[in-house]
Amino acid sequence: VTHKLTRQHTGGAYYLFEFAFDPESGNGLHVHSYEDEVVYVLEGAIQIRLGNEKLQTIAGGVAHLPKRIPHALYNPLKVPSRYSAIVIPGGMEDFFDELNAALEANTLDDAMHKKISRKYGIEWLE
Repeated sequence: VTHKLTRQHTGGAYYLFEFAFDPESGNGLHVHSYEDEVVYVLEGAIQIRLGNEKLQTIAGGVAHLPKRIPHALYNPLKVPSRYSAIVIPGGMEDFFDELNAALEANTLDDAMHKKISRKYGIEWLE
């Protein structure tokens, strides 16, 4: 994750970041309590499970992931894909910073990941 604009830059209105997934990888099904997300595909493609829907978009495509609707993101390609995301309102950058700090301190295990996630209103469903 690369921070582009944090809530400090936007008066709390939103957080803009970039991220990438390796080939045929992604994240598990999860739900946000506080934020809507908008994901824009910079390079490659993305498959999204959003509630009961399955979406796919390629470079130049965009998807809206409303809060309180479970979603999972996946790069279906055999090459890396890059994305930009806006999170509304801002604040989720602190989630990523805490995860990174725990990773650097070698304290990031499943229990710590769950604890940090809960703090930021994120529940992992798988």
